[in-house]
Amino acid sequence: MKLEGFSHPRSIEEALAVLAGAPGEARPLAGGTAVVPMADRRARVLVDLSRAGLDTVVLEGDTLRLGATATLDAVARGKAVTDAGLDALVDAAGAAASRRLRRQITLGGNLVGLYPWSDPVPALVVLGAVVRVRSAAGQRDVPIDDFVARHPSKVLQPGELVTEIRVPRAAARTGSAFLKFARSAVDYALCGAAARLRLDGDVVREARVAVGALRPLPMRLAAAEQALVGKAPDPATLVAAAAAGAAEAEVSADFRASVEYRREVCGVLVRRVLETAARRAAGRSA
Repeated sequence: MKLEGFSHPRSIEEALAVLAGAPGEARPLAGGTAVVPMADRRARVLVDLSRAGLDTVVLEGDTLRLGATATLDAVARGKAVTDAGLDALVDAAGAAASRRLRRQITLGGNLVGLYPWSDPVPALVVLGAVVRVRSAAGQRDVPIDDFVARHPSKVLQPGELVTEIRVPRAAARTGSAFLKFARSAVDYALCGAAARLRLDGDVVREARVAVGALRPLPMRLAAAEQALVGKAPDPATLVAAAAAGAAEAEVSADFRASVEYRREVCGVLVRRVLETAARRAAGRSA
């Protein structure tokens, strides 16, 4: 990287002004775990966001507000996240990388960079997050499903910056969970799975299931969701839903594992996250 400038904005407005003043050449820097090792040769100015006040982790009413530069460690250990009942996000943020890296990796950077191993993203998908994007011209809110339907680099316009991720508080009788499988605790995931279930009496009223690390982008498993709604979350139903989801999942192979192996892992993880989500939903009465 042949850098010509390094900016340390003290506010989001100042950061946006710098980005607008160097279109195509200014790059935001959050945790730096991706920008630095995977250097963008087009970058001429780095905009350090660490002092721009984007590290909020706060529960306001029924919405959890997560600043884009909040670290994964802050999310995993944040009381506001636990109070909001967002167990899948706690699971996912706490499972990413090593503790040292979790103290550096930011939630916004992990989302915008969106690698197959971006562990928190499937959790954000099942939790129905909304991504707030700002530019010097204004702001817009993008549902997470739309934000990751293609790579975020193709969703964000020049000069736009993700400033916040908003997640609704879990309703009563709602539970969620995330699990990943990797060769070691700190390795990139071979598969990650997240689920959120809302119960109505003894049956599933709403289900969201998503997987990551199987292909470049995360994906919802509609077949698994449809197999759950209107049914009691008993072992047979969860096994059938997991099998339907694994069969539906789009899987890519790499040097770590074959398609067949990843699909088998996917089925196991989906069943396990469904079991955990159902148990948590049954225990959340208020």
